[in-house]
Amino acid sequence: MHKDASYDRGKANLGEVVCGEEGATIDNPITGQLNPDWVEWLMGWPIGWTSMESITELDWRDWSVDPANEGEVPRVATGIKNRVGRLKAIGNGQVPQVAAMAWRILNK
Repeated sequence: MHKDASYDRGKANLGEVVCGEEGATIDNPITGQLNPDWVEWLMGWPIGWTSMESITELDWRDWSVDPANEGEVPRVATGIKNRVGRLKAIGNGQVPQVAAMAWRILNK
């Protein structure tokens, strides 16, 4: 186990990266499980796209601002209904922007 100061600083910096929140460290991590709503945004889909609830309005957001940084859609959360199934569906999906580019390339 390293005990020098540079290792401790590196550990704190790694914790901030791993937790994705300013001020979070490995010793004080953000807890919860991956939030499918945030992953939907990351994939370029409307937030709530894989929810089993009816969608009355599509919540499309661009990638210019991470909704987790704005406090709107957390990266991790607890108690999300159908979380595992939603994440599996997202994992089997395609980023719409990639599919659109492939379509353009294949139709040349």
